Amino acid sequence: MGLGGSSGYGRGMTSEPSGGQHVAPRKDDGSYLSLIDGVRGLAAMAILFYHYVHFFMPGPSRQAPPGAQDVYPAHEQFWLLYDHGYLAVQVFWLISGFVFSHVYHGQSASTRSFVVNRLARLYPLHILTLAVVCLLQWIALERLGYTPIYGKFDLVHFIPHLFLASAWWTEGGGYSFNGPVWSVSAEVVIYALFWQLRGLVARGGLPLVLAIVLGFYLAHHYFGDYSPVFACGFYFFTGSGLSLLWQSRSAGGRPLAAIIVGLAAFGLAGAFGGSDWALRYLALPGLCGALFLLLAAAERRAPGGLRRVCQWLGENTYGVYLWHFPLQLCAMLLMMPSVYPGEIASNGWFLAAYLLVVATVARVSFVWFERPLRDIIRRRFSGGRQAGKVGAP
Repeated sequence: MGLGGSSGYGRGMTSEPSGGQHVAPRKDDGSYLSLIDGVRGLAAMAILFYHYVHFFMPGPSRQAPPGAQDVYPAHEQFWLLYDHGYLAVQVFWLISGFVFSHVYHGQSASTRSFVVNRLARLYPLHILTLAVVCLLQWIALERLGYTPIYGKFDLVHFIPHLFLASAWWTEGGGYSFNGPVWSVSAEVVIYALFWQLRGLVARGGLPLVLAIVLGFYLAHHYFGDYSPVFACGFYFFTGSGLSLLWQSRSAGGRPLAAIIVGLAAFGLAGAFGGSDWALRYLALPGLCGALFLLLAAAERRAPGGLRRVCQWLGENTYGVYLWHFPLQLCAMLLMMPSVYPGEIASNGWFLAAYLLVVATVARVSFVWFERPLRDIIRRRFSGGRQAGKVGAP
């Protein structure tokens, strides 16, 4: 997926054996999209800037004071990330669709292996961070009388989180517990739909994918207030369509370079369109589409050092995304109630320390918790059968 998945299991790779031993991706043939993995990692870092506002909204109103952005450290240099970092979620979804189609289109894999791979990658860290947030929010409730940033600290909202279903519908409104996991929750629904439609997509190709994208756009337009799943579907299947373009290497006789230029022009037109709609539905798909195709084409020629850095960033993505709020909450509880967190967070050294701590915790989490537990689950529940000709992201 865009967050918990990895483009490290690409087309043409050997599958994970029934024993569950991880097979390293072949990085020399372009099957592993390390450069796109790096984009995913950078997008996760953008979320850290966008959610930096949490340090300035610790009170029971859960609102930042007017002018808080004026004291963000290095705001002039990072204003794009502070102000528009929320678009990183849509980038995650686009990457998910691109990678999943890259991995599974035209390939065979069992439903069991698909489900096991997804659960093994997503669920352990989700449950761990959910437990940590519950503990921290209980401490906050005892010390402060409320839970900072996200409210609704109750069983009714906890149960959907337990099953990664917190964002399937928006009745009741608002975020709760480890709030950022909402985008993962929305995406698991689209995973299931992608898997059910993969045969039809293989037969219908790009025209069918475009029809699905249009359907999700209309559903989001009319029913988006009820669930973010429709927006996720729009971006995911847009990414899937971009992947089909890449796999064909040309469309209607037009070479890949022409497609990249066309997508870039489409995206730039949206970027200068001056509206949030143009930014979301023209600029983001167009510019990201051009970037993904360019990076996929450059994969084999990229220096080994760059690919290793991108792989490192990609591996940290899920940890960065799920750990950053618990770490923010922990820092706030260490300061409150005697110190207003915004006073400390307005310093450049604190921003640097925050980014470093989140990246470090994410890396430790991946190496010592996520990856080992993922491999154990895959070995335990693989069913003694091959997962197919490709591994799962």
